[in-house]
Amino acid sequence: MRNFGVLLLLTCGAILVHGYHPFAEDAEIYVPQIRKLLHPALYPFGSQFFESHAHMTLFPDFVAALVRLTHLRLSVVLLLCHFISIFLLLLVCRRIAAKCFSTETARWAAAGLVAVLLTIPVSGTALYLMDQYFNPRSISTFSILFAVDAALERKFRRCILWLLFTALIHPLIIVFGAF
Repeated sequence: MRNFGVLLLLTCGAILVHGYHPFAEDAEIYVPQIRKLLHPALYPFGSQFFESHAHMTLFPDFVAALVRLTHLRLSVVLLLCHFISIFLLLLVCRRIAAKCFSTETARWAAAGLVAVLLTIPVSGTALYLMDQYFNPRSISTFSILFAVDAALERKFRRCILWLLFTALIHPLIIVFGAF
C-alpha cells in the first residue's frame, strides 16, 4: 500500500512538472475522431484529415467507449487516462528496477528518474518518453515495458499478450518495442 501511495505522489509530481496539454500536437488527429465516434453528426466534411490516420488504431474507439461507459466528459476521461498511463509507466519501471537493483532506494531512484525525464526526446526521434497529453503512445509505452517485464520473468505468453495489445493500440510502436 505504501508503494501505491508513493507511486501516486510520483505520478502527480510528474504531471505538475511536465504539465498537461490535452489538445496539442497529434491530438488534433485523435480527439476529432473520438468526438466523431461519440457524435457521428460532427464533421460532416473534411474528416478525411484525421480519419486517414486515426482509423489504423483502436485508440479512438477505446477512449470513446470509456466516455460512454463512465458518462464523464471527454476532457475528464483524457486527463484520467493520462494520469493512469503515467502511473502504469512508473509502476512497470519500478518492477523492472526491482529486477536490476537490490535496494529500495535504487528502485525508487529509477522510477523517479523516469518521472522527471518523461518529456525528454527519445534518441534520434522527435518523440518523448511520454507526451503531455493522452494518446496511443501513452498506452504503448507502458504496455511495451510490461512486455519487457514479462520477458525478464520468462513469462513469454504474457509478453506476447502485451505485444498484441500494443499492436492494437499503436501499430507502428509495436515494431520498435518488439525489437
